[in-house]
Amino acid sequence: MRKTVTKPAPPNEEQTTFNARLPKRMKNTLERAAELRGQSLTEFILGSAYERAVQTIASENVLQLSERDSSAFASALAGTAVVDDAVVARFLEAHRRSRK
Repeated sequence: MRKTVTKPAPPNEEQTTFNARLPKRMKNTLERAAELRGQSLTEFILGSAYERAVQTIASENVLQLSERDSSAFASALAGTAVVDDAVVARFLEAHRRSRK
């Protein structure tokens, strides 16, 4: 039996409630899964939902590249930057004007 220990919320953290209606069959399945993990139904549902939410948010923040694009990106990072003198001159001129 695998028991996941969830860290209790800090005492000063604001609490709220969440209610959901679900089919009896689904509740029975969730209760069985919670029992197998040695958790209460609430611990199991909140822990599972939270893990899924974190995964969903993380997947939106991860850039996935093809093998070809990944190689090109790595090469660009490892390569020496080429500095165009004309671009540097325009930057310096703009910087000087902004300081006046």
